[in-house]
Amino acid sequence: MNFKNKALAILLVLIFCISLLPAVSAVDYSIPYANVDIQVYDDGLINVYEEIDYHFDSSANGVYRDIPLKRDQSVENLHVYVEGAYSEYQIINQDGMERIKIYLYRDAAKTKKILPGTNVKVYLQYDFTHVVKIYNDVGELQYKVWGDEWEEDLGSLDAVIRFPDDKELEYWINPAYSDAQAKWSDGNLVISSDGVSEGSYVEARTLIPLDEFSSSTPYAQHINKDAADEIRSMQKSEADTQTLLSTVGSIVNYLMVALCAIPLAIYYRFGREPKTDYQGIYEHEPPTNDPPAFVNALMSGFGKNVGDLDQKAFQATIMDLINRGKLGVDSEEDTEFTKTTFLTVKSTDGLERYERELIDILRTYELNGRISFSYMQDCLREEYQARAYQDKYNTWCQNFKEEYLPEEVFSEYFDQTGSDYMMYFGIGALILAIIVGALSIFLHFRGSFITTIVAIFFAVVGVACLIMPSGIGGKYTLKGKLYTERWEKFKKFLKDYSLIKEHPPESIAIWNKYLVYATALGVADQVYKAMKLHVYGGLDNPNYTTNDLFMFYYLGGYHHIDSSFSTASSTISAANNDSIGGIGGGSGGGGGGAF
Repeated sequence: MNFKNKALAILLVLIFCISLLPAVSAVDYSIPYANVDIQVYDDGLINVYEEIDYHFDSSANGVYRDIPLKRDQSVENLHVYVEGAYSEYQIINQDGMERIKIYLYRDAAKTKKILPGTNVKVYLQYDFTHVVKIYNDVGELQYKVWGDEWEEDLGSLDAVIRFPDDKELEYWINPAYSDAQAKWSDGNLVISSDGVSEGSYVEARTLIPLDEFSSSTPYAQHINKDAADEIRSMQKSEADTQTLLSTVGSIVNYLMVALCAIPLAIYYRFGREPKTDYQGIYEHEPPTNDPPAFVNALMSGFGKNVGDLDQKAFQATIMDLINRGKLGVDSEEDTEFTKTTFLTVKSTDGLERYERELIDILRTYELNGRISFSYMQDCLREEYQARAYQDKYNTWCQNFKEEYLPEEVFSEYFDQTGSDYMMYFGIGALILAIIVGALSIFLHFRGSFITTIVAIFFAVVGVACLIMPSGIGGKYTLKGKLYTERWEKFKKFLKDYSLIKEHPPESIAIWNKYLVYATALGVADQVYKAMKLHVYGGLDNPNYTTNDLFMFYYLGGYHHIDSSFSTASSTISAANNDSIGGIGGGSGGGGGGAF
């Protein structure tokens, strides 16, 4: 899978995870507790008493309570009382809803809004008409003691529903996956919940015998049909559905957790490296005469796939061309303390295609016959130049691989079967995680939150399998393992100054060769320092000025190439940032918030 496809897959996961985040209220507050008391009268009227506790972590103008109204329903005889603040309220009638807007103040003149740290209790009491339904065979109360339109989670809930008679009634608590507990106590239905999350609700549904109502029930809805068996069937179907969903959710949870072992199995089967008979502690000479970019491609590393070139290959190829006399190094004083570094093209005779392409890239930044690194930096601060540079570099890498590491050659050094399986698993894991995560959000059931968390974890495992270097899932062949072991030992030798001092190269030409390969291996700094001390006596020996390769490093050319990639990346990133960025049918409930 190429980088763009991996990035797209990761982006989809991020969008999925971000979609789970709740919206943020303009006022920072919480609702620690609510108490609801409902009295059902024999004439069909219900009286609702609500006590809602608020804690404000920011200043606020007030709170509001939305009460949904169905056909013919009305809220009457409203009383509002507030503890912890001075208050006034207004009633706003909207289509299908009544909003009670309560303004809170910290002064009796009601001119200053409340401050952070304020605790407020709001008491509401009102009559609610046409909530009770009376059928031919039974009466019904279906009421949300806590609605699903609140802005914030509720810390805990206590509710009690009192009926005209003390006889125990048939009841249900919806939704079936709710954690709310209910019991019949002293002739009342008592409901409690340790918390209700934003977007969730707690609904009580009861069947009330007709003999509990008086002969006149003007405040109830009258429906000319039998309903008891239909309601029982509906609730049983809901309970059965929830049981099925919970069971399937648990099975899927265990399945996704078990599937997480697949990457380990892939590594165990396909990723373990073969053992070689190589016993060398160090390599004092480059093990092969391969181009430095070829060596760079075959070496694994953190975040690097075997077979891919990185920026060190580009830098090493430039230094190899300097070392072979194809590129020259020049400089001129820019200020009293700094110099501007230039490259000049001396010859392109006998160069490989990838080497000529690299020179063509550099010549984009040529001024007066010299490749200027300061001009290069200036150009790369322009978006189109930065994108062109990055595209040319990517094309250069791809062309090198096609020429020097086609599949038939690469397979001699590396077996990527396990890496491919990791990629397939990662794609499948992402697809499954997104499907399961979405279903767990939209198909509410007991344990759905756990399923969502497991889905997110499984998606993370999938992303990890997509972005992990190919060297983890795949493995070197015996030839490739021996090849990389020898180069790793040479790298170890280059990093150890005491060993270089003990076994120094016999000539400047060999030192230069060391520096070229050290660049490909990512340890150029160590070799440069060794050359500086051992060959040129800490620059006391003026002959260093005659060594173009050493001077290229000394004048900062190596680091100019390094910074060119970061400059281009920063320019593109900044440009991207500037672009334009894509059951429960009962009465009552509703929600509220703060403003």
